Amino acid sequence: MPYRNTAAFRINSIMGLLVMVGFFIALFYLMRGIFIILTWVAPVLLIAAFIIRKSVVINYGKWLLSTLKSNPLMGILAILLTVVGYMVVFPYLFLKALFVKKVDDLQQEHIRQTQGDLVDFEELDSQIFDEDGGFVELPPAGQSGKTKDSDYQELFD
Repeated sequence: MPYRNTAAFRINSIMGLLVMVGFFIALFYLMRGIFIILTWVAPVLLIAAFIIRKSVVINYGKWLLSTLKSNPLMGILAILLTVVGYMVVFPYLFLKALFVKKVDDLQQEHIRQTQGDLVDFEELDSQIFDEDGGFVELPPAGQSGKTKDSDYQELFD
């Protein structure tokens, strides 16, 4: 391993280290900018999530309360992390509300395609006309037009 003692190895190591430090500095400033933007946008996203699907926000609150009741230490920690990390939690709730709405819309579309749409209809007169244009008198419902003395009835006697 004689090449490790050369100047080229030291320069390559230093350059690699500087590139890595530069990358992490750029990543830091990028993430800082994203979090500054999320700090201002997060309350609007919470309101939008509540408008899109209020059950998502309410269920998150119920989850926090149930966690607080079942495990008080974990519940307090979850509430504190929600308050401190609201800039991450509120966009998460917004995206979840959008996702749930999209899934419901797709389910409704699938049901509509499989069962068909409701069709507008027009109620027709329930009277029947004969060939001359006159009304046909039908027997009342439940009565048969056959009499007991018909030829057909004699087959069963």
